[in-house]
Amino acid sequence: MDRGVQQIVTPQGDVLVVMPLAHFERLSAAAGMFIFSDERDAEAVPAEVRVAIDEGESPLAAWRRYRAISQSALARESGVSRFTIMRIEAAGAGAGNRQSRKLLAAALDIPVSAI
Repeated sequence: MDRGVQQIVTPQGDVLVVMPLAHFERLSAAAGMFIFSDERDAEAVPAEVRVAIDEGESPLAAWRRYRAISQSALARESGVSRFTIMRIEAAGAGAGNRQSRKLLAAALDIPVSAI
């Protein structure tokens, strides 16, 4: 186990991991997770996208609208079916499989972690 990383086993048998924040941030970045650790990170997301997400729109829909692209056009551009795009938009952040999110993110020119 890495230095500074601890495992805790709960009474229910769940294994929890405690680690230094810097280590977690490196792992999160490598995994493509989208974490607003401070205001500088939040500034990287356009205000229109942040507001739409805060108002309940899915991240994928917010970015798609910001880029002014229809679901059909995004489907053609990404190779992901329109039905899948509709399902991901309806389900919200982190929905869909990793490959679909990767293709959609590439088509929208955003990090996978943003959707």
